[in-house]
Amino acid sequence: MDIKQAEEIMNSPDKVEVQYEDVPVWIDSLQGNMANITVIGTNKKMSVPVEQLEYTGRPVDSENIYGLQ
Repeated sequence: MDIKQAEEIMNSPDKVEVQYEDVPVWIDSLQGNMANITVIGTNKKMSVPVEQLEYTGRPVDSENIYGLQ
């Protein structure tokens, strides 16, 4: 993923799935080319390179917190 796409996802009113190493995450903030993320369904936070995030386009809602289909 690139920085522009990460910014659009982070600022979107919709919640869409983003994955880091095949794990669904939220993008909390961006700092340069790094993203501060939270693993969905946990309190685990980390900072990772934006280029390692993958946009799936799948919606995430309260009934589907892990983005599973």
